[in-house]
Order: sequence, then structure tokens, then C-alpha cells
Amino acid sequence: YTEVIIAEADRLQDLMQRLLNAHRAMQPGPVNIHDVLERVLRLVRAEFPGVVVRRDYDTSLPELTGDREQLIQVVLNIARNAAQAMQGEGEVVLRTRALRQVTLAKKRHKLALELRVIDSGPGIPEAIRDRIFYPLVSGRDSGSGLGLSIAQSFVEQHQGMIDVESEPGRTCFTIVLPIRNEE
Repeated sequence: YTEVIIAEADRLQDLMQRLLNAHRAMQPGPVNIHDVLERVLRLVRAEFPGVVVRRDYDTSLPELTGDREQLIQVVLNIARNAAQAMQGEGEVVLRTRALRQVTLAKKRHKLALELRVIDSGPGIPEAIRDRIFYPLVSGRDSGSGLGLSIAQSFVEQHQGMIDVESEPGRTCFTIVLPIRNEE
């Protein structure tokens, strides 16, 4: 756990520097989405030992071009919200799939990544469901309401989209990101 804590502290410090320096652009590079998900999986398991995190990966997916730290933060914010909503008891599924012929940000992509974070929690309250990605909107008294707003911002910087479907017993965040072939 010490290594996880040190690595997470370094990553968060770097992320805070990037958030405070808004003029600094995203730092794209090749990213294996499953490495990102494995990092999030370790962090969630360490913080919430009662939450079962399952993998459902499409291992045939190629690397995508993106900012690894931003993508970790996107998935971590969603998974951490899920674990907190389930009060540390329940199941989170991390699922990846390939999508073909997808339009994102008015641009057609031959191949895209679909990432789903599915939890078995109580669902998002109806009163805030339409505003869940707005800053300062939270379903918890202790929540800052910034996690999903930051996640949406990072996904949009990757020319992707994020959506949510929620009902009691199942909430599913779907992130779709273009996979750029540099050939």
C-alpha cells in the first residue's frame, strides 16, 4: 500500500499543478486503457476493501492517444463516487469494448473505445440526475461536486463524450473516446 500511496500522491501533485496552470495543454501520448484501469482498480481496492471490482476487458483494443494522468483521474473520480455511494459495499465493473464508425465532436472515427463504469449502488437521485456534471452538484453532503465536472472536462479535451444512466441498483457511466491510428 505504501507504493500505491506514494505513486498516487505524486500523480495528484502533478494533476494539481496542471489544474492550477489552466493554460498548460493536455500532454498526449500513447495510452493503454487497461493500464489506466488497473491503476484505478488498485486504488479503489486499497481505499474501499469491501467493494468488489471486476474487470470485463476487450483485450484486442489498441492504444489510444491521450493524457494518461487525466484518464486515470476521470475513471478514478467515477469509481470513487460509486464506492462512496455504495458506502464501501457492493460491486463496480470496469468494462471496455471497441466501437466502430462513431461520430464524436462532429468528427467521424473508424474506431473508438467504449469504457463503462457500472456499479450496484443506490443510483443517482432524480433531483440532480440532469445536473450531475455541473460544478458543485453533489449527491453527498461531504462531496465537493467537482469530480464529475473535472471528469467531463478531461473527456471533452480528448474529443470524447461521457454519459450516465442510473436507476436504483445500477448506475452506468459510459465514456467514448476516439482511437487514433497514427499510421
